[in-house]
Parts: sequence; structure tokens; C-alpha cells
Amino acid sequence: MKRKINNTELTPAILKQIFQERLDLSSTDLNEVAKSFSKLYIDYQADIVNKVTIKRVPNTIYTWIDPPNGRSERVVLFFHGGGYTMGSTADHMQLIASLVILSGISFLGIDYRLCPQHRFPAPIDDAEAAYRWLMLQGYSQKAIGFSGISAGGLIVTQLIYRCQNQGIQIPSVALVMSGPKDLDFDRPSCIYNSKYDIVVPERLRNIRNYYIPDHNDTKVSELYPARQQYEKYPKTLFQVGDCEVLLDDSIEFFRFLRQQGHPINLQIIPDMIHCGQIFSDVYPPGEKAILSAAEFLKSSLSKDM
Repeated sequence: MKRKINNTELTPAILKQIFQERLDLSSTDLNEVAKSFSKLYIDYQADIVNKVTIKRVPNTIYTWIDPPNGRSERVVLFFHGGGYTMGSTADHMQLIASLVILSGISFLGIDYRLCPQHRFPAPIDDAEAAYRWLMLQGYSQKAIGFSGISAGGLIVTQLIYRCQNQGIQIPSVALVMSGPKDLDFDRPSCIYNSKYDIVVPERLRNIRNYYIPDHNDTKVSELYPARQQYEKYPKTLFQVGDCEVLLDDSIEFFRFLRQQGHPINLQIIPDMIHCGQIFSDVYPPGEKAILSAAEFLKSSLSKDM
């Protein structure tokens, strides 16, 4: 049974109000913002998180999340959101557990290093290390998928570009949820959807300044995966809400990869704001996105280790 808040399901307007009341995204105290962010996400976790097995890999930044029947032959690397300054596998557990239960696939959550202590390219370095570690455990790239939400979605596309650039086998599939195309944040939807979405362009630009303090670095190729040519690309599902400021990012990246002939699909979820998948238990658009994402992973990812 779906939960309700004050006997009503969440809407974009209600979610925006909740975020404004509980998060001061203009604050310069990143530690306090991060704590509030984490608590907000955890407060909306449902009982489904108790149906998966969660196990931290000792002395690493990796956490296994397995379905009730144990570790699967397929695995998805997951990169959380939080604008490179906050977030963790733990506070995204509602999202992860839902995908694990619905798909039957194990996830490996990566708590990559965060700003301002660790800037670009630290998160991508951690993502590459996690992918290499997973293959050392015996998983072939055919049985591995990448998945990320928000900033984690950009990490997914950046890691795919790095794999191609360094001759590393690309994964079988990729799921990009509410991910930016790059860090420009200057497309029309950043303006016309800001009245609906929980994030605003000013916040996004602050994130960019934390992540890339030297603006001359913004032309580094890994920061712009949607400007590169790809010989191969994983079968990919881009998910974005039609109320998101990053709507145009997903549309442009989808078209860019499709023009190169790659197996890319785009799902635009009506009435969904940024990271609506996090609130799938109380937010119908988020539930729709989760169901589609799980089916995509289940049907697309090989069982061959």
C-alpha cells in the first residue's frame, strides 16, 4: 500500500514546498545542508528497505544491496545524487531497494568522494576504481550496468566516456535518472521549469563552482561527455521529468547519441520533478519511473558473469 502525507499523495508543488521548508540550499554551511538533505531523503524511506540485504564491503566505499534470494549474477553500479557536495548510498536506499526488489538484480552503491574537499575528477576516479574492482570479482562487463541519479547520472556518462578513452570495456547497460548533460545549466528548461522544480539554476551553478573551482577546466573533455564521439555506447535509458530544470539536458543528450546510431531511449515522466524516483512510495510519477527503470534493467542486463 502506498503511503500518503497528510492523507494526500505528493505533487510537484508540495514537494517543492517541503524542500524549501527543510533545506536552505543558499546556505554556505555545506555540512548542515548535507545533514538536512540526508534526513529528508531518509524520512521518506519505506518498508521496502527492510526487504533487501545491505552489506558494506570492509575498508572500501562500496555497499552491496542484494535481493531476498541473495547475490545475483548481474550487478548494477549505483552513483547517488547530491550535487557532488552531499548524498550517500544510505540516504538513497529507498530508490536502490525498489530497483533491487523489482528487478531481482544486486546493486553496488558507491560513496564517492565529495566536494569541497575532493573536486573534479575525484568522483570519476572513484567510479572507475569501483568498476575495475567489480570486474576483478569475476563479473564480466556483459553482466554489469551503470546507474546514477542527478550528479550520479552525470558520473555514469562521464565514466562511459572514460572507459572508451582508456580502452576499458564499456558496461552492458546504463540507467541515467534526472542527470545533467554537462555543467553549463543554461538551457531553456532551466528557466521555465524553475517555478516547478525543487532545484533552481542558482543552486546548480553553485555546485559547478564547488566541483570545478578553476573555470578554465570546464573544457576538459570528461566534463562534456555529450560533445564526444562514441564507437560504442551501452543500451541506455534516460529518465527525466517534464517539470525538471534539466529536461532539455536529457533531450539534447538523447538526440546526440541517437544521431550516432546508439541504442538509446528517453522516457519523459509527466508531472515529475528532479529526482522524483526518490519519493516513489508517495509520489505517483516517481513510482512510474521506478517501475519502468526496473523493467529496463531486468530485460536488458545479461546474466553472463
